[in-house]
Amino acid sequence: MPSLRTLPAALLAVLMAAPSVMAEPVTIQLKNGDTIHGEQVPEESNDSITVVIHPQLGRLEISSDAIKPKEEPPAWSSTVSAGVIAVGEDGDDSMTLSMNASSTYLKDADKLVMKGGMNYKTSRDKGESFDVDTEKGSASIRYDRELNETVNFFTSGNYDYNALNDVSINTLKGAFGAGFPVIKNETTELVLSVGPTLQWSEGGRDCDGDEFCGNTYPGGTFTTQLNWIPNPSFKFNLDNNLSVLATDSEAKPTNSFTAMIKYFPSFNSGLFTSLKFESIYNSIADPELSNTVSGQLGMEF
Repeated sequence: MPSLRTLPAALLAVLMAAPSVMAEPVTIQLKNGDTIHGEQVPEESNDSITVVIHPQLGRLEISSDAIKPKEEPPAWSSTVSAGVIAVGEDGDDSMTLSMNASSTYLKDADKLVMKGGMNYKTSRDKGESFDVDTEKGSASIRYDRELNETVNFFTSGNYDYNALNDVSINTLKGAFGAGFPVIKNETTELVLSVGPTLQWSEGGRDCDGDEFCGNTYPGGTFTTQLNWIPNPSFKFNLDNNLSVLATDSEAKPTNSFTAMIKYFPSFNSGLFTSLKFESIYNSIADPELSNTVSGQLGMEF
C-alpha cells in the first residue's frame, strides 16, 4: 500500500505550506525610514507585532512601535486658478479675465463640494469707448451622503449669472435625489445622479414680456460626474447636468456641460495649468446657448 504510506507526508507538506498560502503581500514603512517588502502572515500578526515573510531574510517580527503610522489625507482640499489676457494692436484693445475656485470636504461617508467662477471680457475699437463682451459668473454647492456602496443621497444648488442675456440674467436651480457610483477607485470616479429639481430665473431687458422669466418651474434632473487621473501629471473633470422643466405650456430642457483638464509640471508642488470648456443651454433664456473657453494657471492645496 505505497499510497497510504505517503499520505501522512503529503498532509504534513500541505500543513507546512499553509502559512505561505495565507500570506498577504505588504509594504511596511518604518519610522527610521526603511521599507520592508514581504508577505504578511495574518494568523501570526496582532496589535503588537506584524509577522512578515521576507524573500531574503525569511520570517521577521516587526514591533508596531517601529511602524510608521499611515498618514490620512486632510478632509479639506481647495483649488484656485486665474487667467488674464490683454491685447493691444493698431489702437484696438481687449482684455479677458477668468477666475475659478473650489473647495472639497471628504471624510467617511460625507462629501461636500463648493465651486465658483467668473469670466469677463472687454474690448474697444480705435477711437471708441470700451464695450463689455462677456460678463458671466457661477456658483454651486453639492452635498453627498453615502448610504451604502451602491447609492448616495445628494442635494445641490446652482447659480448662473450672465449680464448680457436679454432674458434670464440670473438663474437659480436646486435639486436632490439619489446618486449611483458606477466606478470608484484611486484613478477614476463616475457618479450618475437623478432626482427632482426646481428652477427660477429673472432679469434682462425683455424679462417683463417673456412668459417664463420671473417664474419657478419644477422638473427632473440627470447629472453625470467624471473625475479621471490617467497619470500623476494630468487630471480630467467632466460635469453634465441635464434638466427638463414642466412649464405651463410645454416641457423646456436645460443643460450645463463643463470639461476641464489640468496639467501638473511637478507632482509635489500643486501648481498646474488648465484648459476649461463650459457650455450652458437654457431654453427659457435669451440667448439660449452660451459657450466659454478659458486657459488658467492655478494651485491645489
